[in-house]
Amino acid sequence: MEKKESIIKYYKKQSGFYDITRPLFLFGRGEIVKWIAETNPKDLLLEAGCGTGHLLKSLAKNTDCVLTGIDLSPDMLEIAQRKLPTEINLHQTDLEDFNPGKKYDAVLLSYVFTLDFAKNVEQIKRGKQLLKPNGRIYVVDFHKYGSALYKRYMNWHGIEMGVELLQLLESEFETNRKSIRKAYGGVWEYFIYEGANVED
Repeated sequence: MEKKESIIKYYKKQSGFYDITRPLFLFGRGEIVKWIAETNPKDLLLEAGCGTGHLLKSLAKNTDCVLTGIDLSPDMLEIAQRKLPTEINLHQTDLEDFNPGKKYDAVLLSYVFTLDFAKNVEQIKRGKQLLKPNGRIYVVDFHKYGSALYKRYMNWHGIEMGVELLQLLESEFETNRKSIRKAYGGVWEYFIYEGANVED
């Protein structure tokens, strides 16, 4: 089964209880909204991997951004459509296949990269292509396993993490700010990142 198909299948099962369970381990999402609200209150913003629309709903409340969300899962997008204002554009696609015909002031990726860790380089470059010059990328994601046992557990769920992701972001963008934090006393680490698409 191709990776995209497996992701769609996985979130078909997860969609019914996603919003209940994810606050228990997808940390940093509220903080990234605050960062965006401080710097991009009226921008064109794309969220890749928007899921059920949790962050888009918060952004609609806390900013004046013109919002677009994309996600591979039709089941997740169905939930997002029910909870979000109609002016937010939603598309069933991913970064690889999304061709909007325009560029954005900001691109947001929340816990997206670790679903397909092998494609991090391609996804980062595609996100950069969708940004205007000096546009900003915002990422919150897993950073590092705290134990071998937790690594096995997350790998079983199809999640990979590693410090390479943050290193790649810092090599492609000019870092504005970042924060690395521990979850549950160090069971794992996650990071929050803001970078600028500065042209050479």
